[in-house]
Amino acid sequence: MKKNKSITIISIILLSMALIGSLFLDDVIGSRISNVVTIITAIIGAVALFLQFKRDKDLNEAGFVVDYSVQFYDIYNLQDVLNELENCRKDKKYKIDMDKYYKDVVGYLQWLESLAALVNSKILSIEKIDDVLSYRFFLIVNNKQIQNYEIIPCRTYYRGIYNLYRTWSNYKKKNNLEIIFESNELSKTKGYNEIVNEK
Repeated sequence: MKKNKSITIISIILLSMALIGSLFLDDVIGSRISNVVTIITAIIGAVALFLQFKRDKDLNEAGFVVDYSVQFYDIYNLQDVLNELENCRKDKKYKIDMDKYYKDVVGYLQWLESLAALVNSKILSIEKIDDVLSYRFFLIVNNKQIQNYEIIPCRTYYRGIYNLYRTWSNYKKKNNLEIIFESNELSKTKGYNEIVNEK
């Protein structure tokens, strides 16, 4: 907002100076100065518009990430299965009752498939979602029980997650960021390469 005000003020000052200056100079020099200042003002205006569009895009993207995160609890109602996954993180011997939570596990993975579609099509960037959503992504996809019970046997239904995993884990490693259950990385599971290398 302050940048836009500054750009507007500078543009007005430059235009005013050009108009006043052109009154005291001969027609040729005054016209040239006026043209140069008009061009500069147009460029400054274009830069101001670009900055405003970028700011709006960033705000819209941030708002979407927040709304998408809220859906996890309000629409998909995945708090219980998240608690189960948390128990696994805290206690490696903890067993999830897959018969009881199967529907929630599939719902959770479908929520991630929707996210994967947005990132894989470059509508959202990993940089924008990492802080808010990476914990919930890696918590389930690197969970050995979930991998063995659902993700690996049904991997052809989770292509989006597989492709997102490659991008997201590369981003984490490049930036020295922690990956939950890194020892159980999805990339080390049966059939991973076939899925991510599909055309």
